[in-house]
Amino acid sequence: LVVRVAQRAARMDTATEVLVATDDERIATAVTAAGFAAEITGEHATGSDRVGEVLARHDCDIVINLQGDEPLIDPADCDRLVAALSADTSLQIATCAHPFSGPEQWRDPGVVKVLVDRAGRAVYFSRAAVPGTFPGRPDAREHGWQVALRHVGIYGFRRAALERFLELPASPLEQAEGLEQLRALENGMSIAVVTIASEPVGVDTPADLERVRRLWSQQAQQEVD
Repeated sequence: LVVRVAQRAARMDTATEVLVATDDERIATAVTAAGFAAEITGEHATGSDRVGEVLARHDCDIVINLQGDEPLIDPADCDRLVAALSADTSLQIATCAHPFSGPEQWRDPGVVKVLVDRAGRAVYFSRAAVPGTFPGRPDAREHGWQVALRHVGIYGFRRAALERFLELPASPLEQAEGLEQLRALENGMSIAVVTIASEPVGVDTPADLERVRRLWSQQAQQEVD
């Protein structure tokens, strides 16, 4: 699974290096056998912490943090994060989101929502069905899914921003929502939200894995044809 993610990352136009950071020797062995670089890290609570450890040993200005459960991530979406940070030096972090297809996922507390301002920067992330209901607008609860975006957990960091982020203590909103990106917002850091067409198919369950295997086979056949 992790090798598949590395293969997708290697297809980015803007990537100068693809590196897998892990604390598991089995993953490192599989990755290096596939021809990719891997570094063993210490144990970390979050992916951001793990990336931060590796970043300290490398010289780069922008880093993209991809999770190992996104084997069908579109390399072009990752390139868009790099482009956003490269085009606007005031941006510190960039992430992805896409429109909801309907209200069901929007109501699901397992799905992270993000609200953005007119400049495309994050205002707030939540597991709740935001925006909420205004008493004078009884229909607001039914249309909030058209305002919010579904967050996709892919992050681009400017080096200094990641270093600063990891120095900050966990914030109250971060702890309340279980979303570490709120630590950045609570401390005045800017997060650009790049809107993509649809959600990548992640792997969280055995059923997800079977779905991804089918889609991967279909995509591989299309590329051959």
